[in-house]
Amino acid sequence: MAMEIRKQMIKVLFAVAAFYSLFSISLYAASPTAGSLGSSYGGEWVDKAFVESEDLDGTLNLTFDKNTGKAALEYSVWDDSENYSFQSVGPITVEEQKPVKFKYKYLDYSEHETPKTVQGEGIIEFKPGTIVLRMGALPSEMNKIFAQQRSFIRDPYANRVPKPGDDLAIVSQYCKCKESNLVEFTYPAADNESQKIWIAYVSVYVRGIFLTEYKVNLHTRKATEIKDSWSEAYHFADKIEVSKITASSTLPKSKAGSYPASQIIDGDTATCWCEGVKGSGIGQSFTLSFPKKTKVGRLKVLPGYGKSVSAYLENNSVRKAKITFSDGSSFIADFTKETALELPKDKATTSITFTILEVIPGSKYDDTCVSEFAVSP
Repeated sequence: MAMEIRKQMIKVLFAVAAFYSLFSISLYAASPTAGSLGSSYGGEWVDKAFVESEDLDGTLNLTFDKNTGKAALEYSVWDDSENYSFQSVGPITVEEQKPVKFKYKYLDYSEHETPKTVQGEGIIEFKPGTIVLRMGALPSEMNKIFAQQRSFIRDPYANRVPKPGDDLAIVSQYCKCKESNLVEFTYPAADNESQKIWIAYVSVYVRGIFLTEYKVNLHTRKATEIKDSWSEAYHFADKIEVSKITASSTLPKSKAGSYPASQIIDGDTATCWCEGVKGSGIGQSFTLSFPKKTKVGRLKVLPGYGKSVSAYLENNSVRKAKITFSDGSSFIADFTKETALELPKDKATTSITFTILEVIPGSKYDDTCVSEFAVSP
């Protein structure tokens, strides 16, 4: 009996030893090593708050010494006017779930003819899937934003590589139109300069006339119509005040909308004046009157219905018009050539009359519309 008890005790001791051995191995395997830290935290991280920001950016890059497991840090900060890079001074000891202090340096150009090296102290915290960073000394123009605690993540769009033409396909979806001999998509150079690669601006021309512009986000695959571009295209900062506007005829109000002549000077190309006679409206007109005799040097016209691509194509647009001044002088404007008109000589006038001479037929309606008419010295 004693022999059996001894055998059972020996089995228990072996079982305990085996369990302890497994437990110790498990703990050891879970402890971070230089290699595991490097694979977990090495490489580039993006500021979580600015992943979709065009005007602000912060990226964190960590490189690890595979022998020591210690890290070197580079933190790049960018806004719409400045770009700075911060480098750690000395190796950073990585401790997961625990804030670690580190020193860094950067070149400050803000108040010096030659850059000055500045040092500061920051705090970095390593968490699963996230790195939290707080900086100390920063250039004044960066301080308000980047001195706040920042959270960094792996770029969620790193593996999403847009294909050529994706931006145009997205615009086509949003404007409900396709490129054709009547519709053209172009990239306005000025708007696309210095933009992040996942942002594209696309202009839409209909019958050769600029209609609207879209900002495309290739991350989210969404497009936003840029209303301001209409104002820039069809209005002047120094536009002349109009005291009265009349029209020879106006399309009656319906469920689809109303079309008074006042809408050609309302700053909104989604509204318009439409003539109201049977047929294409040849000979119909509108007249702008000024409070007093005024010098006019430039005109801008959107000679169709700018509400949408389909609205522009479905209705008639003006091909040619006669522009008449209060003294009876006039000239012919051809909108297949130009919609921004520079007069060869400033004209003093109390009124301008726009008379339809030729139209480009719409695909659905025989109504001729004009969305905007702007006048400037």
